[in-house]
Amino acid sequence: MATDVKFPADATLCDWALLGLVVALGGFSFAMIRSAVETIPPAVVTVGRLWIGGIFLYGVMIQAGRRLPPFFAATEKGRSVHVEWRWMIAISIVGYVAPFFIFPWAQQYIDSGLAGIYMAFMPIWTVGLAYFFAGESLGPRKVIGFLLGFAGVIILMGPEVISNAGDASIVAQLALLAATVCYATYAVMTRRAPPMRPRAFAAGTLLSAAIISTPALFLIDLNVGEWSLLSFFSIIGLGLGPTGLVGILLIIVIQRAGAGFMSLGNYLVPLWAVAAGALIFNERLNVSAFAALAIILIGVAVSQRSPNGKMKRTDQTKS
Repeated sequence: MATDVKFPADATLCDWALLGLVVALGGFSFAMIRSAVETIPPAVVTVGRLWIGGIFLYGVMIQAGRRLPPFFAATEKGRSVHVEWRWMIAISIVGYVAPFFIFPWAQQYIDSGLAGIYMAFMPIWTVGLAYFFAGESLGPRKVIGFLLGFAGVIILMGPEVISNAGDASIVAQLALLAATVCYATYAVMTRRAPPMRPRAFAAGTLLSAAIISTPALFLIDLNVGEWSLLSFFSIIGLGLGPTGLVGILLIIVIQRAGAGFMSLGNYLVPLWAVAAGALIFNERLNVSAFAALAIILIGVAVSQRSPNGKMKRTDQTKS
């Protein structure tokens, strides 16, 4: 079902604050995933975080007095799946089920740093897809800004990560590339979806993803006796924060400021991860980290400003 194209509004201070929260929670997810998969199979981590996130958001939705739309709707040809559910199911497959399984599998064969670089492709795909399918502008400044951000991520990861790409599994790298396209498509689909309450939208999408992904548990050996409490609580943390809370924040940011703006978080998450390592684990920051920070922030600023130095302003359809 076609929907009206919604154009992004200016990025306000509230938008930046929401994006910052998404970045912070996303940055912590790497540590929690690493802790979870130490004793629990990746498929269990994926399914578990989806169920926890979905149930959490369902509770938030009920507490706010919202409810999910009916699954079936009456049409001239009889009963069929409600259009909102068709969108939520499609978005759940593209934005959650596929990439959530791809990343844990691929990181068995490549370094996490190389996986981080592939995540930096996501904003580039998003800008292109949003231009063609979501009515978002694509000017020279935005392209230059996003390329600067990508360059900053590569500098942050270091030349040794790039050199390892030639030795890493080509299939795993192609899978990661496909996963970033999935994330970009998710952002644009969320922008184009029919107007829905963010809480109901997020809850329905995550619950759909949880149900669709659950059969994967029948294909693996669970080895429950080997699970540690730390890994178990890491899954709970992943479900409540980076999956549940971020799920609704992403929808709010995309609806408010656009898919391209939301995708900037993929440049900022590596910075947060490096900063968290320095603050929590006393990891030393080298000169390249500060250079990467400067380049990424310049890229973000360039991508969000118009030629006259002011934030772009376009009309936005109310939802």
